[in-house]
Amino acid sequence: MATEHALPIAGYRGAPVPNRMQRPRGAIDHLAVLLPGFGYTLDMPLFYYAENLLLERGWDVLRVEYAYNRHPEFRTLSEAEQGRWLREDTIAAYRAGAAQRAYDGIALIGKSLGTAAMGHLLTMDDQPAALRRAVWLTPLLGNDRLREQIGVFDGPSLFVIGTADPHYDRGWLQAVQEATGGESVVIEDADHGMDIPGDPVASVRALEQIVSAFERFL
Repeated sequence: MATEHALPIAGYRGAPVPNRMQRPRGAIDHLAVLLPGFGYTLDMPLFYYAENLLLERGWDVLRVEYAYNRHPEFRTLSEAEQGRWLREDTIAAYRAGAAQRAYDGIALIGKSLGTAAMGHLLTMDDQPAALRRAVWLTPLLGNDRLREQIGVFDGPSLFVIGTADPHYDRGWLQAVQEATGGESVVIEDADHGMDIPGDPVASVRALEQIVSAFERFL
């Protein structure tokens, strides 16, 4: 069982950042910050199982539920302003979560747009020493800036991506792995949603492979 509550977080233009902070019974001094994609929410399979593993192991979990797909204004903004919105929301949420208590270890787990959010966190001026692990689910490897941001992180990294994902490139993946000393799970024929089109059984097997990698990594 875990208790949960929302943290008072003011992000872009002072607007509240939706979130849920969870603390399991017998919590240890570790925090995981979950950062969803544009349409891939924290209730979908990759995050559902990651969250359950974390809570079972005693981690506090901060769910950052920014849900930009529900903000019509977000789509009308320039790419630079969208990036600013994401950056301000994410940094505000991260600081609020990290301030809850003296954590010995903090992990970031983001998918797609959430990996861009992770890039902002890894290049903050006041990045805390407790930030030690990063899980990159379908990272936006085609973004040159994000690959640079990934390269500055010296903690353990896990990259999860499919070969049918438009952001997959063998060379890009190899470069970020080498830069971070990280490991990867590459699912043959999986798309950006980590599904294998036309083969639901293979999609479930891929999910099992990814969850097993989570368990080993965390």
